[in-house]
Amino acid sequence: MNILVIGNGFDLAHGLPTKYTDFLKFVEVIMQVIKMNSNDSVHKIDWKDINTKIECIIKKKTGNIPNNIFSQKDRWEYLLNENVWIAYFLQNGIYQKENWIDFESEISAVVQSIEYGMKKRNENINSIVSELENDFLSRKFLNSPFDLIGEAFGGKKIVDKKPSITYKWLIERLESDLDKLILALDEYLISYVQEIDIGIILPDMDEIYPDKILSFNYTNTYQRIYDEDNWGEYDYVHGKVSGSKYIEYNNIVLGIDEYLEDNRKDKELDFIAFKKYYQRIYKQTGCIYKEWVDEIRTNGYTHNRVSKVHIEEGKKQALNNLEKHHNLYILGHSLDITDGDILRDLILNDNVKTVIYYNKLYDNNGGNDNGRKSLREKVSNLVKIIGQDELIRRTGGSKKTIEFRLQKDMLKKKVDNGN
Repeated sequence: MNILVIGNGFDLAHGLPTKYTDFLKFVEVIMQVIKMNSNDSVHKIDWKDINTKIECIIKKKTGNIPNNIFSQKDRWEYLLNENVWIAYFLQNGIYQKENWIDFESEISAVVQSIEYGMKKRNENINSIVSELENDFLSRKFLNSPFDLIGEAFGGKKIVDKKPSITYKWLIERLESDLDKLILALDEYLISYVQEIDIGIILPDMDEIYPDKILSFNYTNTYQRIYDEDNWGEYDYVHGKVSGSKYIEYNNIVLGIDEYLEDNRKDKELDFIAFKKYYQRIYKQTGCIYKEWVDEIRTNGYTHNRVSKVHIEEGKKQALNNLEKHHNLYILGHSLDITDGDILRDLILNDNVKTVIYYNKLYDNNGGNDNGRKSLREKVSNLVKIIGQDELIRRTGGSKKTIEFRLQKDMLKKKVDNGN
């Protein structure tokens, strides 16, 4: 079989604003919109450096404000207003970092600070919170005379006295607000990002004919551009955008890696709802790729697609070759250790030939580094996943199974004029 693994770099290569900083910039603009009066104009909005395509879509949806966005005003206020995580990230100043890994690391740091404080003071989930190690949470819930959430939305609410809260209440509040953030992200991706017309394509796709697609993204970019006939079987391991208004029907996984060691991770479960392994199970995103791995390890021969679909006897068919090896293509994924368990399952098979694509980085003058930085990053990260001995063995000699390949430049999509 031919397996294609894609990460957020795949969406970015197609010009889609799917960095978490893109999402936060969108949130900042929407927070301005929901504070505006029905007779206000979009010209009053400070667009900052939001993606220009997203700006155009917001303007299209708002017009002179009274319609569309304003009909969703209550919805956006519910998701964003007084959301602890939204306020935390907007005041955090982390726009220099652009990977979702950094976003998740920030969530992990907050969660771990609470658990650390509980253990240090020998407190439990039902204890009254007397101190918090995280400065933002401490100001918000314990010390500040101002409501910092209200402040993030342009207003300051003076509070005479902070009520006593338990760790249980705090954890549930953070869980609830993370759910709201996920719903806001889903709405951003499905109603704004996926509304963008993609006018470029990746030439490398003309050499890859996957029948299995493992996506770490929430979007369906590959499916809507390259698989209109739906030949592929998909596994969205972190869930997929749905447009659902209710968290019960949303399966987006946005959480943190396990940070506890040994048997602690099986006993100390107060913060389990934030962990990705739990969310995958709870939200039933599935692990379809496990079935692919089982097939790789049990079948001696496999049919690999070697061409695009063609017409045969009036039906669409695909040409296949019977081969002893499977093909794995990894594109737009940083090979970060957080996804190491999945990547190891796929790469560490002697009957799998792996091609890892690395991309050029361009400067402001149009020059590029010929992929040197990207290649260095991917080699270094792969060492962390499979170890240097395994990497050396699999990248050299006549029986090598791993190849690094420079990603081709994007091309303008050909327009079908019907001729």
